Amino acid sequence: MPSVRWRRWAPRAVFESLLIVFSLILALGLTDWAEDRRTAERVREARAYLVAEIAANRALLVDDQYLPHHRRLNSLFRQASDAERPTQQQAMPVFQALFETGIHVAPLRDAVWRSASSSGLTAKMPLTEVFLLSDIYRQQEQLGRMSETFVTGIPALLAGLENGTGVKAALTAVNLHLGDITASEAGLIRQYDAALARLDPDGRLRREAATPRPGDGRATTR
Repeated sequence: MPSVRWRRWAPRAVFESLLIVFSLILALGLTDWAEDRRTAERVREARAYLVAEIAANRALLVDDQYLPHHRRLNSLFRQASDAERPTQQQAMPVFQALFETGIHVAPLRDAVWRSASSSGLTAKMPLTEVFLLSDIYRQQEQLGRMSETFVTGIPALLAGLENGTGVKAALTAVNLHLGDITASEAGLIRQYDAALARLDPDGRLRREAATPRPGDGRATTR
């Protein structure tokens, strides 16, 4: 009879339906798990590249061509600008020290940060890390703008220096600029140290980045 056949097949139909639902839920769960794993791996790679970029920028700033160079120039211009009525003869040797090699604007990198931000990977990182990194790269931009502003103002400073009417102003302006530059660079180094301590406390990512790999051009032969 039909009712008897239905009672016979009903448990099997329910079981198969539940099995299909369970399979779908399991498949979705595995897909989400795999996607989370891929995202976590991409975030880990982004963090490693950020650590390498920050470490490279720090090494650049502490190089003798940048922060130490700016401190030496700042000391020269501070001494000259402290004079009550500095003359052209007093100022020219100081400016000559500047013109011999230039101010040296540090070419700080931000490619990894821009890439990670545009790809949305920073949204997957802890907020404390994102805030720390945002402050660093904003400070780098400000440092670059300070240098651009100074370069555009150099012709006016030199005009005052050449005609002898703006010697004190020229010395003071360069001294103030160099003071801002050295303070900004020293602050960035402290921020770099804080970021490296947060992102790579045991130095593992930096050691991995420094380890030569076959085919990367850094492996040595005997």
